[in-house]
Amino acid sequence: MRLSRTAAALAACCASAHAFSDSSPFILFSTAGLELPASSKQIQSSGEVQSSIQKLLAGCPTERYLIVSQPNLNAGDLSAKDAVPNLRRSLEKAQTRYTVADVAGQLDLKEISAYIQKTCEGSAQPFIDELDLAPLPSNGARTLRENDDELGMVLEQYEREGSYTIIYAGGPRKETSETYKADFQDGVHQELKRQMHIAQQRAANKTRNLPLFEKYQYFTPGIFTGLIAFVVLMSILYAGILAVASLEVPYGAFDKEMGPAAQKKQQ
Repeated sequence: MRLSRTAAALAACCASAHAFSDSSPFILFSTAGLELPASSKQIQSSGEVQSSIQKLLAGCPTERYLIVSQPNLNAGDLSAKDAVPNLRRSLEKAQTRYTVADVAGQLDLKEISAYIQKTCEGSAQPFIDELDLAPLPSNGARTLRENDDELGMVLEQYEREGSYTIIYAGGPRKETSETYKADFQDGVHQELKRQMHIAQQRAANKTRNLPLFEKYQYFTPGIFTGLIAFVVLMSILYAGILAVASLEVPYGAFDKEMGPAAQKKQQ
């Protein structure tokens, strides 16, 4: 039953997806039981929606409020079942759901935040947070899914901490830059590949015809360092050999003394 209500709520947002090119859907859901407005029109002005929001939140029904701004959002963006799975999951858990498929004009989300702050002054201090998502490009299914993943992480935290109210609305229209991708015909693409292959062959031929000492590098910094160390070590070795070779010892130093002085020493 709850799942069917969620599907109906999102379907209402998509029913008139092409009613206005400058309109955007509006979704409000809460864990509190709120009295919904009598009017269920799916095409409303921003002033009418603003008035309905003030009536819904007049009693400061929850402790936390999240105001989500999704620039360049259209009702058609929510038509696919897998477009916003995290938003759908949270809608299933909500006790109150209020949706408008097309809101003509721009909702002032700052004014909504200021109204919540003012209406809750007499009671407990509310926690109000604003989440600005990345603008949607012309083909923004991927961006919408990434934004929904970001929103899902925030919603999981809200669900763990108690009562909350979520306002999901289209933000101001913003231009998005799209990466240009060249679309070549098959013949042009093959011609470009052939020219690149010829240029690579020419570069290889130029390298192949160079002289031997220009084509290869024989004297590198490593070789130069090794030669310097080799010269120093050979110099030390040569000096050592010369020092050993210069030693002179007389042959008589090793002869045994046989005279009278040697006999006296033995006695």
